[in-house]
Amino acid sequence: MTEPTAPASIPVASTELSYDFIITCADGLETPLQTELDSFGIASDIKSTGRLTVTGTLRDLYTICLWSRVASRVLMLIKRKNINTEYDVAEQLYSLAKSVNWTEQFSLEQTFAIRLSVDKRVAVSQQFAMLRVKDAIADTFNEAFESRPNVDSKNPDFAIFATVNDKQAELYLDLSGTSLHRRGYRVAMTDAPLKENLAAALLYSAGWHQKNNDGTPFYNALVDPMCGSGTFIIEALLMHCDYAVGIDKAANQFGFYEWQHHDETLWQAMIDEAQTRHCEALAIALEQPDTLPLILGFDADAGAIIATEKNVIAAGLQDLLPLLDIETQALNQLKSTLRPMAQDGRLSNPLIITNPPYGERLGEEDMIRPLYQSLGLIIQDSFAGSGVDPMLGILAANVEQVDILPIKEPQTLRCHNGAITVYFRYGKLIAAQTGNLVKQFEKREIDVEEGQDFINRLQKNLSKLKKLSKKDNVSNVRVYDADLPDFKVAIDLYGDYAHVQEYAPPKTIPPETAKKRFNLALMGIREVLNINREQVFIKTRARQSGNDQYSKQATTEKKGKFYIVREDDAYFYVNFTDYLDTGLFIDHRNMRARIKANSRGKSVLNLFAYTCTASVHAALAGAKKVTSVDLSQNYLDWGKQNFALNGLDLSGSKYAFVAADIFEWIKDNTEQFDVIFIDPPTFSNSKKFQGTFDVQRDHAALINRAMNRLTADGVLYFSNNFTRFELDEQLLERYDITDITHQTIGFDFNIKKPIHQSFEIRQR
Repeated sequence: MTEPTAPASIPVASTELSYDFIITCADGLETPLQTELDSFGIASDIKSTGRLTVTGTLRDLYTICLWSRVASRVLMLIKRKNINTEYDVAEQLYSLAKSVNWTEQFSLEQTFAIRLSVDKRVAVSQQFAMLRVKDAIADTFNEAFESRPNVDSKNPDFAIFATVNDKQAELYLDLSGTSLHRRGYRVAMTDAPLKENLAAALLYSAGWHQKNNDGTPFYNALVDPMCGSGTFIIEALLMHCDYAVGIDKAANQFGFYEWQHHDETLWQAMIDEAQTRHCEALAIALEQPDTLPLILGFDADAGAIIATEKNVIAAGLQDLLPLLDIETQALNQLKSTLRPMAQDGRLSNPLIITNPPYGERLGEEDMIRPLYQSLGLIIQDSFAGSGVDPMLGILAANVEQVDILPIKEPQTLRCHNGAITVYFRYGKLIAAQTGNLVKQFEKREIDVEEGQDFINRLQKNLSKLKKLSKKDNVSNVRVYDADLPDFKVAIDLYGDYAHVQEYAPPKTIPPETAKKRFNLALMGIREVLNINREQVFIKTRARQSGNDQYSKQATTEKKGKFYIVREDDAYFYVNFTDYLDTGLFIDHRNMRARIKANSRGKSVLNLFAYTCTASVHAALAGAKKVTSVDLSQNYLDWGKQNFALNGLDLSGSKYAFVAADIFEWIKDNTEQFDVIFIDPPTFSNSKKFQGTFDVQRDHAALINRAMNRLTADGVLYFSNNFTRFELDEQLLERYDITDITHQTIGFDFNIKKPIHQSFEIRQR
């Protein structure tokens, strides 16, 4: 791997003089700027925040002005002076400026302007201090010629830049004249767009500029999953196509045109060479498309894709558009796009770089963490088993957001996108490490004085379930459910974690005996599964009244930790501590699969949606609309986070989350749905609910109302966990109903004692 060739190849004259320059940049971009200057063959030192020093020739000056994508300005020191802030700072600035012979810098016929930067620790009026510098220049000319040059603040021949801190004042000649970071291609924008110079700096940080030893690009592809208005894509293409960004300003914007040392012949030669290089590089990309890295840009917002295409055209790259893959695509679709490319070699060494919609771009703080977790999970899934080790570069408003990304040996760049402080985390992707305690289980000899029966039963169950889990690709299973009368616990495995529920013992069992047996069970669980205490979560399950199963269990207001588990191709947040239930009902796994299989292109309604897991499956399957209704706003918010965790776009009206009384909502709603799922509690007396709900008593009225919302060829799935439930006979007469309980009970539950009953209901 090599650095690219320095931009200028015109022979260097041995008599060229050297000058001391200050190259400025936005705070935080010092290292990327130094990387860029190194690629030009220009040595530099980082002097302070936003400043690099360069001792260079005219050629170096012109190279920076023509080619730098990261620098802001090129300054040349005129004079500096130590100051004492206890005295009049404005007068000390006047004294410094007066000590310069300005008549040697420019003439009466030329115009000038003053810019002043004052450190916040210095107490001085910036406007008055700037005026005193101007007075000093005017006085110098008046004393020599009894006349002075004019001030032109908009387009001066000479721009003078003064800086003051608590120890020193400096005067510079601004040879760049204009801010180098400005580009002319942004004709269309999205919310909070990425600054062009920042995008270029981040590309340098990630190594986009590097070449292989044979001169081919180091990266064979660039992928931006949330491309916005296309800044990363355009800057990457401009770099690849050897476009000198300063050419747009070459006509009249630079500040060195009237400088006495300016070499117009050399300057024009370098402009001509830059234009030739770009034309040749563009021609090669068009004539030999395989030399152009694969460029993939996606965004869930169709308007963003339109903006990207407009900006590509404005950047003069319109001929490359047919070679780019820029599409409207939500994050959840990324895996289906990237995985085949990773497997067949098209993405052999990609750079995945993006600026997710953080902060005000996203709008909801609670959705930011799921978005970043989703990004990491989806990229890991995309490259799983491919042998490809992509480079990731992700921008965020808070360092905590990028801390959750799966990046090994991560590097972080703190910088600014306009007024927003942002953090760029980059490094190689950590391969997916999906935990699965069932899959990892190995039967072994475990001898204990007490509880041997429990250990033997648990190992027997796991041996059986391991085969079945592998066959169905399941990682969340129930492995024990009070199989032995002395060990009344339910054990559910969620990926890498064990969720243990102790059934409240009957009053005939002494508390000490019950506690001893439970502790034996916990010890056995850890031994059999070979896990530590931090992977085991414990709850006591007693007979519930009202809405208790959905109530918080913790006595404090502190929110428990969310863990991520996988089901099929979906990811879900589970909470093992705050509530009796975790957020994912394992027994409804097959029901969710059935809903998923019937949702593509359909309008789906999920009543008593809880954490919206069935809704997520429907959305991932391609439902045209999904509506989730639940009485609890907290659970709907949890559901929204599940949607975000799967990369589903929440910005439009495709996915609706309604906090309402189910009976009242369905009575007032007039929309028709193709698929309806109802999984009500057995009993509820929530304060938000009008009266009480009893599934045996009220299910007929609930189903009748829901069937009014079902299309003629639609299907309603009804399920509940009341063990003595009996379907109302009038429903059987009115609708076409099939008992599908045996089809929805998973292999890890007792089919002879079904944990739920479920029905498929259609219009007659």
